[in-house]
Amino acid sequence: MSIYRLTGAFRLPVCSLLICGAVVHGPRTSFAQTANSFGERTQNAEPPSGTFEFSEENQQQPQAQEAAEDPGCSVRRFSHETWAEASQFGHGLKGVPRTAVRPGNLKWELPILAATGVMIAKVDRPADNRIQSKSLRQTAGQWSNVGLGLELGLGALAYGMGCGKHHSYLRDTGFKTLAAMGAAGTADLVLKLAFDRQFPYTPNSTGKFWGGGRSFPSGHSATSFAFAAVVAHRYPKNKWVKWGAYALATGVSLSRYPAKKHYPSDILIGATLGYVTGTYLAEH
Repeated sequence: MSIYRLTGAFRLPVCSLLICGAVVHGPRTSFAQTANSFGERTQNAEPPSGTFEFSEENQQQPQAQEAAEDPGCSVRRFSHETWAEASQFGHGLKGVPRTAVRPGNLKWELPILAATGVMIAKVDRPADNRIQSKSLRQTAGQWSNVGLGLELGLGALAYGMGCGKHHSYLRDTGFKTLAAMGAAGTADLVLKLAFDRQFPYTPNSTGKFWGGGRSFPSGHSATSFAFAAVVAHRYPKNKWVKWGAYALATGVSLSRYPAKKHYPSDILIGATLGYVTGTYLAEH
């Protein structure tokens, strides 16, 4: 019986993990030139490692040139960029059927797959039964919502400041964080509808799949790690910004467990989905 439950548990996250791996690694060849040109622009435009924004003293001349060449921000430009990001993500999804499994992906897919299967079979329900404090649930739920709101606010602030100061790198960073969060949230919703897992807070919930719920995977985890992945890839040399973004995403994600909003396996798959989505959009 135990072996049967483990086998069944492993089947459920397989589809979502294969989608994650294919999206981030599948179309890499066809976009090699795009990624290379993006890397060149990043190397020329990225701020120094010690600051999140730009140094006034060292970058006055590049900033003036950038302001002259920058077409600025407008509703039309925002709509165009949104469509471009959506098309890019859609193209990645098209590569899923033909790149479902790649040997290079197995080094991270298999450990996550194994951990998810064990969590579903052995960890999720006992872990959920340990949370009994209502005050803890309320506090954790509020923290996760505040953290997610902070990430959205930071993305919008970066976009607004970039537009106002004609700083295209900061503006594009803000836009990409918002686009990645939107893409991860959309993919997460599709998986929620597909797996239909019961929420932990549902009376007499057993965490059953296709039992009437939207628990698997966690949307907060997906959007938070999409935000963090973009920030980390845009500012790879700034450790405070990079690891600060990941720390915030981790706090938001883990708080969904004591809030009884998600099971541990929901959080793991959601974080994986968000990281993959953010990485893909940041690199293309």
